Amino acid sequence: MADVITTLKRFVHVEYEAQARQLYEMWRQPLNARIAEGEAIADVKVVQTAWNGAVLLCRDNLSKFRAGDSLRLNRGDPESSDILRCELLEDRGTELIIRPQYGTNFIRLSPGGGWVLDRDMVDTRQILLGALDTLAFLPDWQRYILGILGGSIKPRHNWHREQRAASEAGRLGLKSSQCEAFSQAFAAENYYLIQGPPGTGKTWVLAYLATALAAEGQRVLVTAFTHRAINNALCKIARTTGYNRILKVGQHHYAEDLTWDGGSVHNYERFGDSPYSPQEQGLIIGGTCFAVRSSRLRDIQFDTIIFDEAGQVTLPLAISAMLSGPRYIFIGDHKQMAPVIAGEHREKWVTRSVFETLFEHVPGTMLDITYRMNAEINDFPSRHFYGGRLKPSADARQQRLKLNGKPQRYAALLDPAYPSIFAEVRHTNKGMRSAEEAEIAAGVAAEAIACGVSPKEIAVVAPYRAQGRLIRKHLQELASDFANDSFADIVVDTVERIQGQERDMVIISLTTSDPVHAAKRAEFYFQPNRLNVAIIRPKVKRIVIGSPLLFTAQPPLKEHQEWVEHFRALYEESHIVPVPL
Repeated sequence: MADVITTLKRFVHVEYEAQARQLYEMWRQPLNARIAEGEAIADVKVVQTAWNGAVLLCRDNLSKFRAGDSLRLNRGDPESSDILRCELLEDRGTELIIRPQYGTNFIRLSPGGGWVLDRDMVDTRQILLGALDTLAFLPDWQRYILGILGGSIKPRHNWHREQRAASEAGRLGLKSSQCEAFSQAFAAENYYLIQGPPGTGKTWVLAYLATALAAEGQRVLVTAFTHRAINNALCKIARTTGYNRILKVGQHHYAEDLTWDGGSVHNYERFGDSPYSPQEQGLIIGGTCFAVRSSRLRDIQFDTIIFDEAGQVTLPLAISAMLSGPRYIFIGDHKQMAPVIAGEHREKWVTRSVFETLFEHVPGTMLDITYRMNAEINDFPSRHFYGGRLKPSADARQQRLKLNGKPQRYAALLDPAYPSIFAEVRHTNKGMRSAEEAEIAAGVAAEAIACGVSPKEIAVVAPYRAQGRLIRKHLQELASDFANDSFADIVVDTVERIQGQERDMVIISLTTSDPVHAAKRAEFYFQPNRLNVAIIRPKVKRIVIGSPLLFTAQPPLKEHQEWVEHFRALYEESHIVPVPL
């Protein structure tokens, strides 16, 4: 067991060093190269400043930056001493809102131009290493947690609780595999796994499960890799079950999506700021795995810990949270987004998520009915990613896109009779941006809206934030032409940010038509899980826009070559519609 902990510590160090090395190498690139990679923004102007925040403007924003990222405001050299470390609060395209990193301020920052924004990183090793040290010094916890992760400890269930839960699941209206997942997880004495493919109701199961456990007096932690996933789960609990002893613990700027029409979940910077005591029972608390190892949540011992999106949680991160309670419910899907791994590791097992690790030993319950996708949308991911086990519900199976009018320019793409479309666009030599695809994506969305599709039921997915910005620019121009402010309701984002969402219609811009560019980025671009996440967002209409040149990419690794074949198969198994330039 000591060897396992040592290996996990080495994983933490290697990951940090790999990320740091990548960052230093990027910093030493010419500014134009950093911009081309989406890792810097030039010509930045400070237009408004205070000691605890600033507003910036830039001419063009091609970056991959997103809210919460650590950045360096500098004069062109991110390694110089004349830098200000900051955090991106909001990305509004060419307007950016930042705040100083912990331990610094903007007192000496004054309005003016000539600034550059580069990526920075925060060293979280001490939190993860501290958790592993704690595990090493607590023999009972070490045997328990590593026994679970290693497969020697199997799930145990309380038969009486299982029977009670089965009865309750029926009353709640849970269906087949949902009922099984709820009952088994509620009755678990140590841990249980629930695999939740797209649209199968895994967040509904989570909501009812967390409420049922809290209602009997348990303190329940809901955690995940991202704040967005935690917030989504907490809102689903509050809105579905009406349980009101729910709170989130974390920084306030990660709490914006905890409010909806008619309600909200309260957020506190630290549990000590809340009206509850650490011994209070019947609480559902949302917080990151880091929060339970910090002053935010360190004093709370939980009865049950629910990991949502557990397919993205690394083993050290999972252990950090597991030390705060004895029972664990892992809800996720290892066929969707996996942990982001930067380093080279001798042991393959350390790179796997906690969900994939456990799935090899005890797969638990798979929710096997999707209430989201119609038969045609479901067919490809079911066969290629879920062994043919994922089936559409009777209601979802025959759903089609509803149009109130007849489309004009993009009639063939919007034809409701063909739910799965590949829009073939023969452009060439495109890397992180394709104006051709951006124009088509925006045009299709605009025409769908003109035919009665709600903008709130349309999402556009792209692999790069630069392409997303180009699509948004075209949409803004079309919104002006149509005098329609509702275009702003269309979600345009990357694959990573779209996980967990669903829309009637999803447009996917593959963007790249330079096979060499794609081959160099194969580990990122062709990753099967990312493809799966993108294609399982729509309910009734999926339009993939791309150039067939992409499928001629020849990555050096055989595994990556096999990944390219997934993309080719999607192309061949979709209804192909050539779109002239």
